[in-house]
Amino acid sequence: MKILHSLPVTLVLACLYLQTAEAQFGFGGFRNLFRPLENLIQPVMRGVQNIFGGGPTFTDDGTKSPQATGKDKLFPDDCGREEDKGTGKLCFPDGLLCQERVNKGGVQKFGGHLYWFSWQDNDNSVRNAKWDWFNARNYCRKRCMDLVSFETQQEYDWVKGFINVNVPYFWTSGRLCDFDGCDRPDFFPKNINGWFWSANQARLSPTNGSGFHDWSFTGGFQPAQKQPDNREEIQQGGESESCMAVLNNFYGDGIKWHDVACHHEKPIICEDVEGHLAFARQTFPNIRIP
Repeated sequence: MKILHSLPVTLVLACLYLQTAEAQFGFGGFRNLFRPLENLIQPVMRGVQNIFGGGPTFTDDGTKSPQATGKDKLFPDDCGREEDKGTGKLCFPDGLLCQERVNKGGVQKFGGHLYWFSWQDNDNSVRNAKWDWFNARNYCRKRCMDLVSFETQQEYDWVKGFINVNVPYFWTSGRLCDFDGCDRPDFFPKNINGWFWSANQARLSPTNGSGFHDWSFTGGFQPAQKQPDNREEIQQGGESESCMAVLNNFYGDGIKWHDVACHHEKPIICEDVEGHLAFARQTFPNIRIP
């Protein structure tokens, strides 16, 4: 990997960000923008990708270049999900929004990371806002963050301390790997081995195993079935329940993980992502991003 040292740091970070974003979102908006860069160092990045385990590739109609506008929109018009097309555009971090995230109402700190709880924001329109899963991720990404992931029991217990009766549910970055490129044998059966944290691409423990997880023992099926149960698709003929939300005693089960169709709208928790912060600091060197 010594060849990396001969390349500009920003170039390497940009292409690393391309690979990460593609795997995280299920869309390839970064690929069109970075095609010249990718071609230049493709052999190097192929090696980097292999180190991280690679990932599925996707196509999209592109997204705009990184900017530092500071425009704080609930649903950005330069990225996000397009309802009429059923596709999405990836959001680059906005340098000013990344900088200002530390002063945003509802920001808390744990383990060296900042977390933002939407229902604690100072702006009433934001405090009462709800997003579908894809737009929720993009709102976070604009701020060098992503939807929250729970890697440890300690982190999860800390977050639960901010959930009260006024918070019925919220999105996490949990995602079922059910799109193109998810046909690896180790992802099957999908309802057991197919879940991962899209913010960092870390695999979740098997849903039927003894590793850390908090899937509910019940849901909307009668008789009750353990989560994840994909009820909306199986029972109602709707969309696959491919995204993970935390529900607050929705089925009399306490605060628990549930699989939910991604089009539903919910409050959110955003969490710092080191890769997004590194990308923004290199892209906007004149902006001090904590």
